[in-house]
Amino acid sequence: MGKAKKKNLPKDFEDQLRTGDISALKAIFESCDVDARGGYAKQTTLAFDECPDELARWLVAEGADLAATDTWGYTPLHSRSRSWRGGIEVLVALGADVNSNSASVGTPLHAAASSQNVEKARLLLAHGARVDPVDNQGLTPLAAALRGASNAQLERLAPFADLLLKAGAKVTPQMKTFVETLGKTFEFHRAGFNPDRVDAASDALDRLYKLFDVVPLARRVPHDARSPIRLPPGRWQDQHEALWELLVPSSGSAATVQGEVIRISGRVANELDGNGGVNWSRDYGKMVDAWLAHLGTGNPLAQSELSEAGRIAVELKRRSGNTGRMAQLAVAWVGLNPNPIKLGATSYGL
Repeated sequence: MGKAKKKNLPKDFEDQLRTGDISALKAIFESCDVDARGGYAKQTTLAFDECPDELARWLVAEGADLAATDTWGYTPLHSRSRSWRGGIEVLVALGADVNSNSASVGTPLHAAASSQNVEKARLLLAHGARVDPVDNQGLTPLAAALRGASNAQLERLAPFADLLLKAGAKVTPQMKTFVETLGKTFEFHRAGFNPDRVDAASDALDRLYKLFDVVPLARRVPHDARSPIRLPPGRWQDQHEALWELLVPSSGSAATVQGEVIRISGRVANELDGNGGVNWSRDYGKMVDAWLAHLGTGNPLAQSELSEAGRIAVELKRRSGNTGRMAQLAVAWVGLNPNPIKLGATSYGL
């Protein structure tokens, strides 16, 4: 009875793959199973980007499973479809299922969508990949690409969307909403975006607007830190959102005290209400102290409101407290102080 083969690949397996020495690589499987696992995802050799085509063909001939899944349910075709490095041609030629829906991400086309990989998506479609399967969240590859893209990915997203639409992908109201969100996010960060890429990203966004028949969002015009700051009519929540758009930069502190009290109230709410306070640090406490101090400057809030703000600040520093009321008091103070007040140096780095 022969000795059982190892289920785990050597720790330096990726380095050995990069050598391209087929004979040496085949020798590894004298002691390792052809479906032995390795890497952070505990994947088989076929899933590694560096796996040479010759080795892949040999492994499959030796019985390697093209449908073997890793920790997240990714087949080798899923893994390589998502990556920008390894090719997928050999896996498709060997018979990998282009419509496998075993992974948490969905199908291999969903995997390609997660990185907006046009070339791999084109190859998958050419080999029979369905254009509109849904993942476990009910999203098609196109919808998933639109929802998950960042500003830096807009240049890749536009041609990816164009490819899938030409392949017959259906446009839904949800997709239009995703494009509107992309536009809103980009416009908020436009002023701080990489100046070497901002025009290309803006052009890509315009292309997406056209592809999905979405009315382009107006370009954001930040406050000049000199003109009077006027509260728009409406609920304080709407006023806070409008002041955020007007006064808060895409990163770092605001130019004015008015912008900073709005920014602080938003950042604290996002951390406590959105993240449960998991990233809370001393800097957040310093921000709360600064917010409270600012409310007593210029035309200060009424004493009763300042006392209330002090109690809220104590609770917030304990990672609780009424973040909504914090924001409401910030809006009230800005309303009392329409003339911009320049923000000095801050004691926090958030």
